[in-house]
Amino acid sequence: MKILLIGNYDKDHQYSMQKFSTCLQTGLEQEGHEVELLKPQPIFGYFFKSTVSGLAKWFGYIDKYILFPIILIFKAKYTDILHISDHSNSIYIPFIKKHPHVITCHDMMAVRSALDEFKLYNQVRKTGKIQQILILNGLKEAKHISAVSNATKHDLLRLIKHDANQIKVIHNGLNFDYKSLSKEACLNILDRYNINPDFNFLLHVGGNQWYKNRKGVLFIYNALIKKEPNINVKLVLAGKPLTHELNFLIKDLGLSEHVIVITEPTNQELNALYCLTKGLIFPSLCEGFGWPIIEAQACGSLVFTSNYEPMTEVGGEAAIYFDPLLPDEAAKIIVNTISDHDSIEKKLHLNKSNIDKFSTQSMIKNYIAYYELILTGH
Repeated sequence: MKILLIGNYDKDHQYSMQKFSTCLQTGLEQEGHEVELLKPQPIFGYFFKSTVSGLAKWFGYIDKYILFPIILIFKAKYTDILHISDHSNSIYIPFIKKHPHVITCHDMMAVRSALDEFKLYNQVRKTGKIQQILILNGLKEAKHISAVSNATKHDLLRLIKHDANQIKVIHNGLNFDYKSLSKEACLNILDRYNINPDFNFLLHVGGNQWYKNRKGVLFIYNALIKKEPNINVKLVLAGKPLTHELNFLIKDLGLSEHVIVITEPTNQELNALYCLTKGLIFPSLCEGFGWPIIEAQACGSLVFTSNYEPMTEVGGEAAIYFDPLLPDEAAKIIVNTISDHDSIEKKLHLNKSNIDKFSTQSMIKNYIAYYELILTGH
């Protein structure tokens, strides 16, 4: 099968989507298919390091929305099926809709924000709303959509009014070989951070987007150490650099000596952090999938996460759940669990059976089966 994957513009720095596209390409090629990963090239955006804001954004738009469709229309003639790997590129659907195609939808949070569904948390500018409406309209024209979770499928059904048979749930697989490592191996990987072998910590992985709820992580941790002032557990925040607001909150809560920030760790470093932590705290208010949940479970870590979909769908019986809006209750659940050896062993035992459902191999086979279904006209 000849498959044309449509990837993301490099200068937009959408790293998770880039990893997803590469993971798809590698997996499909290993199954014997001919795959080309096609993405807009930085021509007008060439001299800019990033095209996510300012004047550079508009030059990036020329590359993505004026030049690239010309190439895409030509390439679409010589492939069996096209797969747009990120729903934010649904703007390309009108150019390829007469050809067999599928688009993967990772979440509808930006679209829902533009429709003022999260007005309390996230205000969207007029230009942002226009862009998200264009993305929504592109999704409405897609004949076949894969959703990474049932929660995302439900959002799609509500917002684009497709028949349920046009949307297939295909769970994400791991895009890195996360696995359990020895303590010595982990400390070697994290050598540049000078981590003490006796260092105990809870971990959060994520950026500064409102739905990642980094503020909530700090409130939960603050409640935890107030509840157990003698507990010897720090908090590690791994991901994007903290905002000024978050830095101020850490100082205001008196957590400066308790919180360690690890900025943009590599996959190997993240693997080591998952292996060493007492548990991942993932109190997201909303997600399309929630990769850190299965990453942590693959490394043999406890996962404490929100009792919302899709976190409950992804975490399964192996995760421990709490209401992310009730930090005191969340802290109580975390403290009670990490001090109970039997509870820990029970949950860790369930990790493997849950993570087996999210293997990369399963994801690839599910996409191939979906391609074949589309090509046979069903």
